[in-house]
Amino acid sequence: MRRSSRPFIARLIMAVAAVGLFIVGYQWGNQFQTAHQAPLRINGLLLRPPVELPELDLHGPQGPFSRADLDEHWSLIAFGSPGSAAGHLGVSRLIEIANRIADQPDLRKQLQLLLISADDAPILARDFEQLTPSLRVLSAPEPQLAELKDALGAGPSEPAEAAVQPPPLFLVDPKARLVTLFAGGQPAASVADDLKMLSGRSPNQ
Repeated sequence: MRRSSRPFIARLIMAVAAVGLFIVGYQWGNQFQTAHQAPLRINGLLLRPPVELPELDLHGPQGPFSRADLDEHWSLIAFGSPGSAAGHLGVSRLIEIANRIADQPDLRKQLQLLLISADDAPILARDFEQLTPSLRVLSAPEPQLAELKDALGAGPSEPAEAAVQPPPLFLVDPKARLVTLFAGGQPAASVADDLKMLSGRSPNQ
């Protein structure tokens, strides 16, 4: 009995060792693939590394807005006065992008739309914000606005009469970091597709 059990025990040990080796190899391979995942390809300009945003001191009909209000949200930012053509085009584009992610309820709930300018126009801002609960129309004094635009890499605003297409958009991730720039001419459907891909990635990728 003892002699006949030895081959069985040996085979059992080898089988257990093989399974253990497979598990270790699988886990290592999975970590390797995650760490070496192919670069994300989107239509917008992906920033590597992301850019940390400065402190914010913005105001709107719903009250003050600080850098902490960016946390745990994806934020699409457009610059433009609510009374200008650029502001109207920016709001329309922001809302169209939000509508195009309606099939992603979690992302739609997490997304906030921000129109920012130096013009404090509470009546117009309130009218715009009634279009969708995710939209906030905010203002800041010129020095603070210039600091924010400089941090985002936004150029000077075009005169109101020169606005022939929506303003560019700046995507800020849930860690209050600028991660992507979208040109004014990029279609809303394309921006929405990029946003879906970006929100599905790990924050460290």
